[in-house]
Amino acid sequence: MMGQVGAPCPRCQHPMEPATVKTAIWRGDSLFLVEDIPAQVCGICRDQFYDETTTERLRRLTEENFASVAPLREMRVPVYSLGGQAVPPPVSLIDDDEVYADY
Repeated sequence: MMGQVGAPCPRCQHPMEPATVKTAIWRGDSLFLVEDIPAQVCGICRDQFYDETTTERLRRLTEENFASVAPLREMRVPVYSLGGQAVPPPVSLIDDDEVYADY
């Protein structure tokens, strides 16, 4: 599915390419991993965009708490903490043009 150049990325204007991606969705304390999602992905900033059909399907799956599908597999996920290790910079030191990822 890679190779075709698509529309420019809304964030950085670099051409996006079709790809198949994964996404993690949290529902309360439960984590769901969805694979094989068709998307347009920016090769520079790595933002992912879904068409309306894909967005609607992900929304329905999430709202129904994934009850209509059986998982392909289950996996163990290690959990780490940055508690006390990551301190945000003072507001006066943040460059307005800088982009922060919300992981």
